[in-house]
Amino acid sequence: MYVYRDVTKVALSFSRLSMAIPSRRLVQLFGRLSESMSARIFAWCGHIHSDFHVLIENDLTLGAVYALVTMKAYLEFRRRGFDISAIRYEDLVARPHEICRRSMEACGLPVSFADSIEQSMQDDSQKNTILSQSALSRFRNPEVTPEIKDSLDRLAAKYGLPPVSEECILEGTL
Repeated sequence: MYVYRDVTKVALSFSRLSMAIPSRRLVQLFGRLSESMSARIFAWCGHIHSDFHVLIENDLTLGAVYALVTMKAYLEFRRRGFDISAIRYEDLVARPHEICRRSMEACGLPVSFADSIEQSMQDDSQKNTILSQSALSRFRNPEVTPEIKDSLDRLAAKYGLPPVSEECILEGTL
């Protein structure tokens, strides 16, 4: 089961995370120097692959790359015949019981598990840490300008995905 989220929202969340963890902020700042610098930084983070060789153009690039690379990998697994399904995070939040029920059915698990999963979703799994919802909420999201939207759409095209500015529902989504 693969869970994915709207790429722009992932990028905004990752940007707030970078404010809470200063080393992530340095990655963003230094990554703007060149594609080769970005590749070295991603390698330093443990991601040695051509998919991570991008110019970090703005505060949303880093988070968008992480989201897009995993989306691309998911689609490649499906195209190679792996029996894998996906859940879109926005659907899970909007209709938790229905999506939990569908995921239990897809995994061959008792549908009754959906109730306890839905209940668990009410808690902040990072409570009392620097990554808690309340801690990250004190950081403002960067503005998503038309230039940033264009940049994210170009990144999506690089990974063979639909534009970020359009709603992207991946094949195999429950």
